[in-house]
Amino acid sequence: MNKFEKLIDEKISPVAQKISAQRHLRAIRDSFATIMTFLIIGSIFMIIANFPINGWEELQVKLFGEDFPQLIMTPVRITFDFMSVYIAAAIAYNLSKRYNIDAFTVSLLSIASFILLIPFDSSIEVDGTVHVVPKVLQIGGWIGAKGLIVAIIVGIVVTEIFNLFVKKNISIKMPAGVPEAVSKAFSALIPGFVIITLTLIVRTIFAATSYGSLLQMIYSLVAMPAQAFIGNSVLGAIGLSVTSSLFWFLGINATSTLNGVVRPFWLQLQEQNMAAIQAGLTPPNILTEQFYDLIYMGGIGATLAVCIFLALRSKSKQYKEIGKISVIPGMFNINEPVMFGLPIVLNPIAFIPLILSPVVLILINYFVMYVGIVPKPNGIYLPWTTPPLIQGYLITGSIKGALLQLFDMFVVMGIWFPFLNVMDKKQCVLEVEEEKDDDDFDFSL
Repeated sequence: MNKFEKLIDEKISPVAQKISAQRHLRAIRDSFATIMTFLIIGSIFMIIANFPINGWEELQVKLFGEDFPQLIMTPVRITFDFMSVYIAAAIAYNLSKRYNIDAFTVSLLSIASFILLIPFDSSIEVDGTVHVVPKVLQIGGWIGAKGLIVAIIVGIVVTEIFNLFVKKNISIKMPAGVPEAVSKAFSALIPGFVIITLTLIVRTIFAATSYGSLLQMIYSLVAMPAQAFIGNSVLGAIGLSVTSSLFWFLGINATSTLNGVVRPFWLQLQEQNMAAIQAGLTPPNILTEQFYDLIYMGGIGATLAVCIFLALRSKSKQYKEIGKISVIPGMFNINEPVMFGLPIVLNPIAFIPLILSPVVLILINYFVMYVGIVPKPNGIYLPWTTPPLIQGYLITGSIKGALLQLFDMFVVMGIWFPFLNVMDKKQCVLEVEEEKDDDDFDFSL
């Protein structure tokens, strides 16, 4: 075990930490963390507009008028439907801060460049005839979750080009005494002009292709196949779950390392579910981010069940106290106390249930949603600290979601029981030996 821990400490962990700390990945991760505020706010209004009670929409119309359902959905549209614009700005801003360059100007250039890549006409079907409306930037679509991949690329590329000009000292210098705001504006003229010009060239080139735009090409060649495997495939879900659990076993926060990569695919699926519900249809997708929220009760590995088991059933004094301390954080999906306190991290006995539990839950939950026993996720975005059961009810819009999570907890307890039992017995033996040693110790002089 010492050799294994040494191997992890000296070889594996530094590589994983280096990948996690890579500036572009960190900028992406931090940017998604930044816009979570918008997504949570939009989700609150989504819950208000679509609260899972029969007759709720009719009650809103009766109390506040016919226009109220559309009005209450407006915050949802300015949060979810502008998501790619926010990400393009946030990535440029966060990456620019790391380069110590003018973050605000670069973020504005990133927004402008991203919008410049979007086709400015929209197709509308009226009485079976398709009409093309020019000079229209459609809410949702490319500026929503569908354009996230290009938004990420634009945020990074724009920042790198701007930073290159700064490093090469290619800018218009203003004399001393000129206000700082004016000086910054002129210093950004050359890199800004080059960035917008290059973006315009890219737009023109792709407009001449069968795709019509860079966004459509990337979405067709990259996003849709990747989404099919990573975002909406059981095998992809299992692979992601195993990787996340493995990272946590090594003591690495898998959420911060992996979610920034897969969240763009999740958000597109989530947006499709929300659109279906608004249209009165059944959500088409199961494996959204909310599906994983249902799985990870208490955090990665579904460790809330472990905390409850330790608090109620452990014979070891130490394990029982760890369980008691970890239950409250676990209820809000914070699992560091039990991960590092039991510990689960680098614990060979805990490795198998840590990997196995979420995989089993993925298979169970996917099956019951696929056959229609439990409703599919409705697309609302909940704070990651939302307690289980409440979480299950809100994500599915049904008490069946809460009952599914309750069932999942018992499944996790069943998987962990033999392993926790072995660990508990060993810990009890250690505690008895320690107490015996204390009793045998002679304090007399």
